[in-house]
Amino acid sequence: MTEKKELENQTNIQPIISFTKEDIEDNKPHVLTTIISPSGKEIAITNDVDQAMKLALEHKGETIEVDSVQASKLLRKIDLYLLPVMCLLYCFQFMDKLTTSYASVLGLRKELKMQGDMYSWTATAFYLGYLVFEFPASMLLQRFPVAKTVSVFIILWGMILALHSVPQYPGFVALRTILGMLESSVTPAFTIITSQWYRKEEQFLRTSWWFASNGIGTIVGSAIAYGLFENDGTILYQLGNSCFVTGC
Repeated sequence: MTEKKELENQTNIQPIISFTKEDIEDNKPHVLTTIISPSGKEIAITNDVDQAMKLALEHKGETIEVDSVQASKLLRKIDLYLLPVMCLLYCFQFMDKLTTSYASVLGLRKELKMQGDMYSWTATAFYLGYLVFEFPASMLLQRFPVAKTVSVFIILWGMILALHSVPQYPGFVALRTILGMLESSVTPAFTIITSQWYRKEEQFLRTSWWFASNGIGTIVGSAIAYGLFENDGTILYQLGNSCFVTGC
């Protein structure tokens, strides 16, 4: 057998890693063993495992069954905790995309002295940032805990929105670009969360619910913009003392 074939056979070997309950109960993180990946990279196997592994070790050798009643209760509880938050966040992140459209007819172009295609670049800048940062954001969500990572993105996104009352056009375009970069994490994060908490046959409906919140954002954002316009001529964007209400 040639050396090349021997290496190919070695890469086909699937290592089996054994855990014990004592390994998991040790609160101090430590490396249990290491394996070499087919690419030659050393991968450390630690005692930091998820709840599913801990449950499997606690009931080693037992068959764990969940009846339909318990499964339905669990599904309703997950829906109650996750879906309202996900739908609201997806609604809000779509509202701030539309805010420039409302503001363009309510004073934004005049306040920032836009001419020609300057307004078009405010929308283009957002999606350029979105496109460029989509892959890095997805990598960060896979590399670090999803909940904490997306929380950081959302906090930063809110901070950027609060700065949107800048008096100069270059600063406004820069903020729209950064906002697009931060919001590029929302859809991948929600897709990961949905796949983590729901079974395959349950994921499509839940994804449809939070994705459909785009329409709710359009309705609510338009209503707010109309109310501001009708309120004694108040405009959505006013230099110096107002910011994007629907965005913040």
